[in-house]
Amino acid sequence: MANTDEGNLLATLSKELLPSGKALHKRLVSAGCIPYVKTIYIGYDLGGVMVAALYPHVDRIEIALALPTDHESALLIDATHLTWKTLPVAAVLKTADDLEESLELVDEACRRIHGGLHDIERPNDYFMKSRRETDLGSHRPKK
Repeated sequence: MANTDEGNLLATLSKELLPSGKALHKRLVSAGCIPYVKTIYIGYDLGGVMVAALYPHVDRIEIALALPTDHESALLIDATHLTWKTLPVAAVLKTADDLEESLELVDEACRRIHGGLHDIERPNDYFMKSRRETDLGSHRPKK
């Protein structure tokens, strides 16, 4: 399923969340995404276009997705802090109960990329402005 680097990064998850991390990874790979590992995340691209970036944490999984900022889901937050130009939101899974909805979000992100429907690309100055606002306390993640 996951290569050694991917497996090692997923292994940092809690026992409760490890199956969810593996299921998300499997869903993205089976959709045709090519995974690659960086120090703190697993990136997934489809035909050279980013679909997702999975960040395993001890107490949660954060997965940035190619979805519009107004996509409805209680799991989604603003992902500006991750500084992905094309992945503006992230699903945060805190328990295994969050898996089914997060898989639906992953499927939707893959459909958007497959269909050429994802057209979000934030300019570099968007992140500089966000950092300034965060320093001033005005940036609040979408709940």
